[in-house]
Amino acid sequence: MSKPDYLDQLIDRASGKAGSDYKLAQMLGTTRQNVSNWRHGRKPCPIADVVLMAEVAGLDPDEWMRRALVEQYAGTTKGEHLYRILGKWAVATGAALATSGVSAASNGSAAMSYLIRCILC
Repeated sequence: MSKPDYLDQLIDRASGKAGSDYKLAQMLGTTRQNVSNWRHGRKPCPIADVVLMAEVAGLDPDEWMRRALVEQYAGTTKGEHLYRILGKWAVATGAALATSGVSAASNGSAAMSYLIRCILC
C-alpha cells in the first residue's frame, strides 16, 4: 500500500495545530493509532479525515478533498476522468484567485501555487 505524498505534510500541520497526534485524533473522532497508521502508510486515510485534517490545519478543505479523491483513483480510467474534471476546476479557481489578488501562499497548496504562476506568466 503506497501512501500519498501529501499525507505526511497534512498530518504534521494538523497535528501541530491540534497540539499532538493524540489531540488531532480526538478532534477527528478516531484513535491515535489510526493517525499513526496513516502516517506510516499502514492504512489508507479516509477522504473524510483528509478533509477534517485540512480544516484543523487551516487549509482549504475542498482542495484537499479533491486531491484525496484523485489520489484514491490514481492510475485508473476513473482517476484520469476525475483529474480532468477537477483540474479544470482548479484552473478556474486559480484564475479567480489571481485576479482577486489572493496570495497563492495563503492557499497552502504547491499545485495551486504552480497553476496560479502559470496563469500569471
